[in-house]
Amino acid sequence: MQLGVSKLLYLVGTLILGHLLAPKEFGLVAIATVAITTIMTATETGMTSALVQASVREQEHYDVAWTVGFLRGLIVCVVLLLAAPLVARLFGEERAAPLVRLMAFLPLISSAASPRMADLIRELQFSRLAPVALIAVVVEIGLAIALASKLGGAAIILGKLAGATTATLASYLLAPHRPRFRPNYASARPLLAFGRWLFAIGLTAVASDLFIKVLIARRLSVNDLGMFSMADKLAEVPSQAANESIGAVAFPLYARLRADVPRLQNAVRAHLTGLMFFLFPATAVIIALAKPLEVQVLGPSWTGISLLIVLLVLGYLVEFVFNVVYFLLQALGDGARLFVVELIQYVILIAAVIMLAGPFGLMGVGAARILTGVAVTIAAALAAPELFRATLLRMFRPALILVVLASVAGVSARVCASLVPGAAGVVAGAVAGAAIFLALAWVTDERLRTGVRECLAVFFPVLGANRLGYSLKLP
Repeated sequence: MQLGVSKLLYLVGTLILGHLLAPKEFGLVAIATVAITTIMTATETGMTSALVQASVREQEHYDVAWTVGFLRGLIVCVVLLLAAPLVARLFGEERAAPLVRLMAFLPLISSAASPRMADLIRELQFSRLAPVALIAVVVEIGLAIALASKLGGAAIILGKLAGATTATLASYLLAPHRPRFRPNYASARPLLAFGRWLFAIGLTAVASDLFIKVLIARRLSVNDLGMFSMADKLAEVPSQAANESIGAVAFPLYARLRADVPRLQNAVRAHLTGLMFFLFPATAVIIALAKPLEVQVLGPSWTGISLLIVLLVLGYLVEFVFNVVYFLLQALGDGARLFVVELIQYVILIAAVIMLAGPFGLMGVGAARILTGVAVTIAAALAAPELFRATLLRMFRPALILVVLASVAGVSARVCASLVPGAAGVVAGAVAGAAIFLALAWVTDERLRTGVRECLAVFFPVLGANRLGYSLKLP
């Protein structure tokens, strides 16, 4: 519920900000965002994931994790404050420097959060995390919209800072911890050993993201970078919401079931089904509403963005198999194999963007994302353990059924949007598409044996009793 509502709020907030601001403002914010993401990932230690994955956690581990995280945030903040002009020149846009400096304080604020939050994640206590996360999102989006007309792109960054401050303060209410500065390498070593592959994976990802955005800004324009940033935000909503909601449970669940192969295989099946249940209809509805979004919501300054949204959302959809393998290999501790798959993904993405962006512009970037999705899906299936491939072979029939139901939902959304004028038609289309898919999926579940209800009950027990043949009351 928290992630679903959060993504809905982000989606609505992004569309409102897109209506209030020009694409170039989004391009400037994208420069600041990619700068902070690059350096944060380049210094990623994987401490939170290590604490979740570890079977033994002592007080000194939490102190060391907090110390390492805070030092990292402080260093990143100082480096970005000093390097802001260089970042702006890299993108060929001097006006980005003040936004980079403002964004520099985000890692410092976030790094001060309580390390005990890892305990709530491992114990699957998401009902305690949800209210605070929602409040942080409301603060972020609300402040950004309130200040947008006066401050432009800076309002978006101020919203992020306010949201991060809210989340950090609340973390100590949810997971009390007295911060102690303890730079002890001996205690940090087992946590860093797990995190080194996450560091390598993250570094590869942000290096690719940085290269692509610099390429768009310099070969095309900052305005095109803003178009890409907006389209990417909208296209990523389905996969991001599905991966964060189901993946947030899958990682600790896989970590606790890794020695129990039958239960682990059932959890993988539930993960695949759950992703398809969310991704397929959401992708169909976004494709159906892309043009109405462009015309009725964003306005004439965003002309041409609808096709880019369609290409990017298809690219993210194709990657859903990899998204399951990602959490599975991470929980099994097979970081080296996961890194190889990620490396293949970004090498192909960069090569495809270089070849296609020149002759086809932003549409070439969207096509590159689809080609990359196909390649990484094949690589992920080959890198996954045998139990995953055996499970994947059983998923073709339910996948085909869900594709048909999602297509009906997409067509219904477009028809509804055409009948209701203005932005209200987009909202009505989205609601109609979602409602029709849910109704069809639920009614046909037992008759067509898609397994939707039983698989979703693994990650969302409130939906009903789990019928996968094992209990989720884990030790």
